Amino acid sequence: MVKPRVKFSGTDSGLLMRLEWDAPLPQLLVELEEHLQQSRSFFEGAHVLLEVGRQPVLKHDMEQLAVVLARYGVTLQGVIAGADSRDRPLPIVASAPVLPPVADPQVTLRLERRTIRSGEKLAGEGHVVIIGDVNPGAEVIAGYNIFVWGSLKGSAYAGVPDHVDAVIAALHLAPIQLRIAGYIARPPESRSTTASTPELARIDQQAIVVETWERGRMFLKRG
Repeated sequence: MVKPRVKFSGTDSGLLMRLEWDAPLPQLLVELEEHLQQSRSFFEGAHVLLEVGRQPVLKHDMEQLAVVLARYGVTLQGVIAGADSRDRPLPIVASAPVLPPVADPQVTLRLERRTIRSGEKLAGEGHVVIIGDVNPGAEVIAGYNIFVWGSLKGSAYAGVPDHVDAVIAALHLAPIQLRIAGYIARPPESRSTTASTPELARIDQQAIVVETWERGRMFLKRG
């Protein structure tokens, strides 16, 4: 059984959120969103504190967490230091122990030369490039773009959590689900699964559209 990386608990200080920082931030954000979706009515209007303990928190991380929480009507009230006992109020950190990012996630790249198999969850802080296939039941998550030099038949979530200029491209695009920022799309049942033309998914007019992936195309945000 996979250990949950996102946990909520009630304390004298209010609703407390803990994260296991052993996965890339986009993966944590997706798992946080899944947790909020399961109990949307419970979290609506809630204020939460993030327990950081000795974990240094990047300013970028706090901003991205706040975006996902706000999407479900939850306010990130602040951060707290860890405590040995839950029987007393936890000290709220007036000034969050945040650090500037050491690198721009948009210029980082995770490259995988293999097939991503069913049940796998592959995530990267920046762009994710896969030279191989993404099988049904597999999930790929990226803070920015996803490129698959093969067949994408699983699920892909790019632009986590709110980078609407992100794209998902594959030599053979036949996913179970596509997500870019806060937008979700599933292929129609009538869509061919044997198309040989590379395709690209992007956001246009507040919806995900799929079009031919043209050679030499520039991936720029459209105004």
